[in-house]
Amino acid sequence: MKVLLALEYGLVPPSLHVVRPNDHTRFEETPFFLADRVVEWPRGGVPRRAAVSAFGMGGVNAHVIVEEPPVLPVRETPAQDSYIVRVSAADEIALRTLADAYAERFETARDDWETADLCHTANTGRSPLDFQTAVYGRNSADLTAALRSVAAGAVPVARVDIDLTAEEAAGRTGSTLATPPGPADVVELVRAGYAHIDWPSLSAKGARVTDLPTYPFARGSYWHTTDPAVVPGPAAAGGGAVRVEWRARELAPAPVAAPASVRLVVVDAEIGRALTRALRDRGVTVVEAGQEADATIVVDAPVSRRSQGGPSVELSRFWAELGNLMKASPAHGKLLWAGFHDVAVRPGERRGLVPERAAMAMAVRAAGAENRKPTAVVHLDPADPAEAHALHLAAEYAALSAGPAAGADAGTVVAAYRRGVRYTPEPVPAPAGLPYALPASGYYLVTGGLGAVGLRLTERLIDRGARRIGIIGRSVVDAETSAPLRELARRAEVEYLPCDVSDPAALAAVAGQFGRRWGRLVGVVHSSGGVNPFGAMHRRTWGDAEKVLAPKVPGSLNVVRLAKEQGADFTVLVSSIAGTQALAGRGLVDYSLANAYQLALAERENDAVTTVTAHAWPNWTGIGMKADASFSAAYSVSAEQATDAFFDHLRSGGAVIFPGSAPDTPQEAAPSIESVETVPSVARAEPPTPAAARTGQDIARMRARVRDAFVQVLGEDPGDRPLQSLGLDSLVIAELTTALEQRSDLTVDPSLLMRARTADEIAADLAAHETPAARRPPTSDHEDMPTSALSALLRPLLMHDAQRGVGQA
Repeated sequence: MKVLLALEYGLVPPSLHVVRPNDHTRFEETPFFLADRVVEWPRGGVPRRAAVSAFGMGGVNAHVIVEEPPVLPVRETPAQDSYIVRVSAADEIALRTLADAYAERFETARDDWETADLCHTANTGRSPLDFQTAVYGRNSADLTAALRSVAAGAVPVARVDIDLTAEEAAGRTGSTLATPPGPADVVELVRAGYAHIDWPSLSAKGARVTDLPTYPFARGSYWHTTDPAVVPGPAAAGGGAVRVEWRARELAPAPVAAPASVRLVVVDAEIGRALTRALRDRGVTVVEAGQEADATIVVDAPVSRRSQGGPSVELSRFWAELGNLMKASPAHGKLLWAGFHDVAVRPGERRGLVPERAAMAMAVRAAGAENRKPTAVVHLDPADPAEAHALHLAAEYAALSAGPAAGADAGTVVAAYRRGVRYTPEPVPAPAGLPYALPASGYYLVTGGLGAVGLRLTERLIDRGARRIGIIGRSVVDAETSAPLRELARRAEVEYLPCDVSDPAALAAVAGQFGRRWGRLVGVVHSSGGVNPFGAMHRRTWGDAEKVLAPKVPGSLNVVRLAKEQGADFTVLVSSIAGTQALAGRGLVDYSLANAYQLALAERENDAVTTVTAHAWPNWTGIGMKADASFSAAYSVSAEQATDAFFDHLRSGGAVIFPGSAPDTPQEAAPSIESVETVPSVARAEPPTPAAARTGQDIARMRARVRDAFVQVLGEDPGDRPLQSLGLDSLVIAELTTALEQRSDLTVDPSLLMRARTADEIAADLAAHETPAARRPPTSDHEDMPTSALSALLRPLLMHDAQRGVGQA
């Protein structure tokens, strides 16, 4: 900007705060000098030029040469007796606001040429949008008055009709189209919605682009992330809560991609045949099952054809299929998953929603983010024919294959099709529910009520007027020695009973016991839950995953059924944002699946008698369980804000999402590496053996093990590539550390993977601390693995979270 002003005024400004040049810079030996005073810079025989540089802390330099524009020739008076101005905007309000700004500018026009330039700029230098109008006049004064009439609402505005012909537009206005059309005719055509005016031909010969007010953008504030389903929208009532709505959005045309191969996993044979034809028509090679391909497309079957065995059996089968899919997919592979009955695009679809299917779709997204694979999840309409499904999926695959490479974007594409129309999820503000005063009569049931979150909510129920609360949890608790129970009992009637919410008979029994004592069940707060240690899903057995699902899948279904059977006013399922955000589910795919089930269950089961609401929470700062740590750092909410928002949406019904934000205060600091108690390292049990004591076989064997570990985790051998170019994040480093330890019988320091430049350097370091084969004692096939240094590092954190997480969301 300084250079442009210097060119305009012919003066070079002095540099600030300079008294004399640095003695070490010999300016007198160069053509350059330091401007310590104003220096005239007149035009001369050659164009004036300036160099502008920007220097970054990291050593990045940007450099540009700016040359002055040529002197503009003097123009004769424009041979035009009238002028036309088009005004175009995205909606009518913005259009009339823009017309008012145009009027202010036209009023300052000094002569006919400035007026002609303004018209030329408005007509050819602004993008045509959905709404338009036009005015004409003999001079700037006429145009200013006409534009003010547009701003005042006195001039009609039309929605653009791209298919409208000039004859049809003239017919709408009741006029006869002149040939060629005059200014009045053009204005009438524009006001009728006609879109094909040759605007450049209406500009005065020699007209130039000039300054004109820019577009009056709406003032709403928005945030954007990789997952659009829960992006916070404008500030909303009730703690910034949002809901997901499905809006019609066409798929942008995908550029022609390089030849690719696709492996199909399709339950319905008819869809499989149609999809094979559609892909081959696009030049895609469809390979047989079991063969490696650039992408995998999985199409599940409608519920009626795939739901034998119940939710537990279906989810167990799905977990194994998804794990195998992630292990078999190459590092660069892409994944498109399509299913049925997993979202309610329209309100009328909620009764047919299958929560298990919604949970499966979310798990696919979380697993894709965890493995850094570009992933698309498509929700199909069971009423559409197979050919329509095939065309939709082929188009989504083309868009996915033309997108960023693996690892470049950890988000997922989400789309749904209904009767041939494509929809995408968008967040909308969720206003607080209707006012509700907690009745003093009857009782309230809180599951997991002694966990950090459940206990906080129980206390707030009492603050809001609850007088009788039944608390259940999986553990046996002595009410006499439990400090939280004693404290609660001083403020209200409180009783704790052990119960597994995944057992419907046990849940009914404790509810009956509470009911005989206190009467009617008023409401249920279901905050039971647990979480597995952070880790990759394809290593997690179904048995481990099922422990996380038990309180949230059958447990949620049981408490909702109980509340409805007893006519309770409300049920709140305390869920997590991991059920809506792919990035929040990295390393916790089972937890993501479980919470997505709760959100879909609330959408299906909510009714006018018993409102069923699921709250998708981010991390509660200082308490409760978290999603992926890096995600939690940016999406958190204070416990005080959370409990206020909880009651704002106590009876909102359906799925309510609390996106959270970066915390204003520092969160509880995790121990540094230095502060963690040192665990004896097996690899350092004896001094490193000199390299000379090893054979070439020992070193080659370690190189092979290291490369095998990379192939297992990344799906490819890194070769001699720098490790920094592989985009290793904390999850991948943890996985690689585990894989290296399993293959080398050594304790691996995770920092080695951050220090080493190549895989061979890792192998050399490990080989230096490995006992040579000649000196290695015989081992049993069942010998215990050494304790992992990474596990030792993380154990205090995991144990801390586990202790905080008992009975939590």
